[in-house]
Amino acid sequence: MESMGIYIANVPFDDVNDSKVRPALVIKVGQEQVTVFRVTSQYQKKSVQIEQEYYPIQEWEEAGLKKKPYVDTHKLYRLSREKIFSRKPIGKLTSFDQMGLFDFIKNKTNY
Repeated sequence: MESMGIYIANVPFDDVNDSKVRPALVIKVGQEQVTVFRVTSQYQKKSVQIEQEYYPIQEWEEAGLKKKPYVDTHKLYRLSREKIFSRKPIGKLTSFDQMGLFDFIKNKTNY
């Protein structure tokens, strides 16, 4: 149970009252809740504005993922600890991608 781990979780959609089981990147672990970003492989059909919110994970195989994924940084989600940690992690971002994600978010907030 640590940050930058990738777990399978039921993450809500933004525009409908529904959710999807998908990889989630743990950003912060709290007493009762875990803060995550969604991880997605859906990128090609997104608008330019949405694409600017997606960090491409470079070392995705090392992170335990099966196809090229993106971290959707437009919104953080808070999920219960039990829902996240009821399954084993599928992997963890490498140091390279942790720094890349940090720089991506930092640069995104500076424009």
